[in-house]
Amino acid sequence: MTFNKSIVGLADLGLAAAIAWFGGLGEPQLARGQQPASDQVMLILRGIANAEQPRGALDEEAAQEYARRVGFRGEVLDVAADYGVSSAQVRMALDRIRRNETVTAIYGFSGGGYNARQIWEQLSAAERDRIRKVVVIGSPGVEGSQFAGKPDVLIKSDPPEGHMAGPKALLETLGP
Repeated sequence: MTFNKSIVGLADLGLAAAIAWFGGLGEPQLARGQQPASDQVMLILRGIANAEQPRGALDEEAAQEYARRVGFRGEVLDVAADYGVSSAQVRMALDRIRRNETVTAIYGFSGGGYNARQIWEQLSAAERDRIRKVVVIGSPGVEGSQFAGKPDVLIKSDPPEGHMAGPKALLETLGP
């Protein structure tokens, strides 16, 4: 019995040491309601569907990496862009933003960029306040001024390499 108690005592000591070691010493304290960067989501909106990309055009790897490198966890909304306030992509994005307060950024490529504008117009003031960053790539006619009250809006036109190269060209602006 003494042997078992000793092992349990050592296990308890080990657990206490592990808790002390991993207990968050040195981690920055966040403001109430603020999520750590790795928990903050950049909702990524695909472009319109085509024969090669029936789920919607997007260089998903470049978009995900961009999100990660600017401090977000990228989540691709797995639906192609179609236009209009009542489109499936707009409805799904609004639902995702309203259900989950960790969504704090929007990235729209091509048709997804046009839908980002539609989504922005339908958000409440509180929902807009939560969105820290908006990125629109390859959506001519979408302008930063259409995202009123948001200081961190990035609008990029197509690079010389072509429309589909937009997400990779944006990622490359961050350097290695």
